[in-house]
Amino acid sequence: MDSKFDKHRKGVYGPPIGKKFIVFIDDLNMPLKEEFFAMPPIELIRQFMDHDGWYDRLDKEKPFKTLKNLIFVSAMGPPGGGRQSITQRL
Repeated sequence: MDSKFDKHRKGVYGPPIGKKFIVFIDDLNMPLKEEFFAMPPIELIRQFMDHDGWYDRLDKEKPFKTLKNLIFVSAMGPPGGGRQSITQRL
C-alpha cells in the first residue's frame, strides 16, 4: 500500500490531493491468533485507527508515517470454521 501514497509533507502521506483511498478488507477475522492471542494484521489496522498511521521499518530517518484521507471498509463472517473472534480493541 505504501507505494500508492503521495508525500504531502514531511512524514505525512496519502492519496493525491483532492482524492481519498478506500481500503476494503475482506474476511477481517481470518488471520490465526498467535501464542499470546494477538493477530498481527489486525494490530496493524488498529495502530492506524489509534495513531493515524503506522511504522515503516525500512525508513530509518522517519519511521512513523502519518496517513491522511484513508477510509477502511471491512467484511467478515461469524466466528467458527477457521474464522477467529477479533480483538475488542479494534
